[in-house]
Amino acid sequence: MNDPIHGRPHLDAAARLDRRGALLPLLFAGGAALLGGCATARRPAADPAPTAGGETVFCPDGTRTFPNYLLRDQDGREVLFHDDLVRGQVFAATFGYASCKGVCTRIADSMGGASELIAPIMANPVRFYTFSLAEDSPTELRASMKARGLYGRPGWSYLTGPAETVRSIRWAFGFADPDEEADASLAFHTGMARFGNHPIDKWSSCPAMGNPVNIARVIVALFPPSRRPAFPALDFDGGNGARPIPGFRQVPALVAMR
Repeated sequence: MNDPIHGRPHLDAAARLDRRGALLPLLFAGGAALLGGCATARRPAADPAPTAGGETVFCPDGTRTFPNYLLRDQDGREVLFHDDLVRGQVFAATFGYASCKGVCTRIADSMGGASELIAPIMANPVRFYTFSLAEDSPTELRASMKARGLYGRPGWSYLTGPAETVRSIRWAFGFADPDEEADASLAFHTGMARFGNHPIDKWSSCPAMGNPVNIARVIVALFPPSRRPAFPALDFDGGNGARPIPGFRQVPALVAMR
């Protein structure tokens, strides 16, 4: 059977993970992993296909290759993780699940606000992904998106697959806990977003529940300066909102070193 979007044969099943042999998550340049140690992506001598959970490899052109897991989106369409969602894309990725009422709602509000600020580049080229941590069905994903006002927005996808597949994706994006029980907990899942510009191997991260303006700025900063889109609403006013520290006195030697 061919992929309705890309005309390729579907994979028979998502790749099975080897938990014992899985690497710790990759720490991308420009962003930090949440709740766990990190390992650098390996550079293979020949085979460019990653094989273990959380593992990526480098291609000769300097871009990363991720496992090509099979996923389904909120409309039931099958997509391949690397080929369809990562390769050549500029994207923001978060994690959640359909019945989540706490952190997921705040993430949706903040990411939704950020997408409105950069609406002209949503879907072309920027895409927003949420990966289900609970093996939700497409019907459940679609209902969740509708409830949060996200369904039908340009560039948005809610994606589901086997729990171990989504865990591997989460690890590959740098979000893991060395404590297996904590790592698998839905109650304490990550509230961070991973941002990537795959063609130039530029990555970043910030809290997905943060100020939508700051999130939008992080996304825009993924673009090279010569091709960075301009949005007046994101112009930085130079202030950082910091309050003076009562009684603070600068050390003269440190001032002289500036």
